[in-house]
Amino acid sequence: MRQLLCVTAVAAAALLAACNKAEPEKAVAPAAPANVAAPVPDVGKVSDVQTTAQGYGASPGEAVAQAMKMAILQVNGAAVQSASVSVKYGLDVSLDQDAASLRGSAFAEAVTQRSGGVIQNFKLVEMQEPGVLPGKNQYKATIEARIAKFQPSAEMQKIKLVIGQIRFDSPSLPMGDRSVSSTEVGATLRQRISDALVQTGRFAVLDRELSPDIQGELDMISSGQAPSAELAKLSQAASADIVWSGRVSSLAYNRHARALKTSDRELVSYAGGWALTEKLVNVATRQVMASDSLRGAAPSTEPTTLGRGVDGDKVLEDMSTDLVNQVVTSVLRRTFPVTVVSRDGTNVVLSQGGQALKEGTRYAMVTMGSEMKDPQTGQSLGRVESPCCELVVERVTPNLSYGRLENVRSNLEQLPVGGLQLRDELKGVALAREAQPAAGNGAGGTPVTAAVRDTTVPPAVPAAPATRPAQARAAAAPVATPAVQSKSDDKW
Repeated sequence: MRQLLCVTAVAAAALLAACNKAEPEKAVAPAAPANVAAPVPDVGKVSDVQTTAQGYGASPGEAVAQAMKMAILQVNGAAVQSASVSVKYGLDVSLDQDAASLRGSAFAEAVTQRSGGVIQNFKLVEMQEPGVLPGKNQYKATIEARIAKFQPSAEMQKIKLVIGQIRFDSPSLPMGDRSVSSTEVGATLRQRISDALVQTGRFAVLDRELSPDIQGELDMISSGQAPSAELAKLSQAASADIVWSGRVSSLAYNRHARALKTSDRELVSYAGGWALTEKLVNVATRQVMASDSLRGAAPSTEPTTLGRGVDGDKVLEDMSTDLVNQVVTSVLRRTFPVTVVSRDGTNVVLSQGGQALKEGTRYAMVTMGSEMKDPQTGQSLGRVESPCCELVVERVTPNLSYGRLENVRSNLEQLPVGGLQLRDELKGVALAREAQPAAGNGAGGTPVTAAVRDTTVPPAVPAAPATRPAQARAAAAPVATPAVQSKSDDKW
């Protein structure tokens, strides 16, 4: 008996130890890496919309045909011409059908095939015979179906913008030693402004130049060469919310020549620039939302008798680039100011890229304060802007820009979202500050380059006396006298 009790106790202890033993941990499968690939471009698509519609007719077939027509018009609205719906989508398939056959699955399949997929999952919910409805001696059909509908891309939720024609005051533009057509220049400027605004990612820029090519594709759909479901793409052209227009009052690089009285030569120089007025107009109300005047100047040349001429194409390209940049900056400042969306110390990410910003360029930055309102009208006058720092753009992508802040003069830690915004380009400042290290001074105020040259001088060569620079200037003074005298001799 005692031996049996010992065996039982040992078995119980072994069982208890087995129960308390920790189960081995299961291996956790590694998480799948996140997909960071660029998404497929959103160009819109044809999808299905569930709808219910009613129709009346002298027969069950006519009532169903009218109900299917109403279902298509309910989903697509004015995008489909009601006069041609029955022919295009084969709605006559319901004619000469009785109420029983209209409820069958065979008829639903026939509707899908004859409509080319425009009408799917057809179902006859109810058919009321004449006499049931007071005052109407017609059949009433109630149907349910899924109707094909074109869903525009998410880009169409943006402000829709059209770049209007750029008008010139003269048919030709002097550009150095030749003239160029203002029509050609206007077409180029219009395309470049459109390209730049598209790259900002802030607008849905609508095309108004490829209409014949686009119309050819739409004609192919309407003629039946494409699947019937593609008919949902017809009449989907978007109208603009805003139209930009510009008038160029000046765009020229003029040649100036004066004959010398003492010779048969000419003293030739070149100078010019551009001037443009622009407007942003609300299409619905024709209200002028913004109006501005922009201008720029091209570098002039010194008068010379050598007759070297200028590169008119290069000058036109430079002035066109300056004009496009100023137009894009002006439009964005009125609609979508460039803001800092992320900041890590002095490294920042900006809300726009493309042609809105330029790499290596320095810009002024401001912090946004309290909103100011007109005491009489209550209209917002904008927010208080305080200069805070400068931005140097280091990298530009299609949608974002990256840079660093310099010369920070205020606390940026408690700024709200959108509280740090970009303003004007600081022209010449970046180059001047980048040139300072190269022209840094050595000991005693001697330029670094001069110090390097001094190290190559053998020790045996005595140092130049301190009065040599003054002597050199005194010796150089007579050199300037003939130049002045020769200029007065020309008498032009």
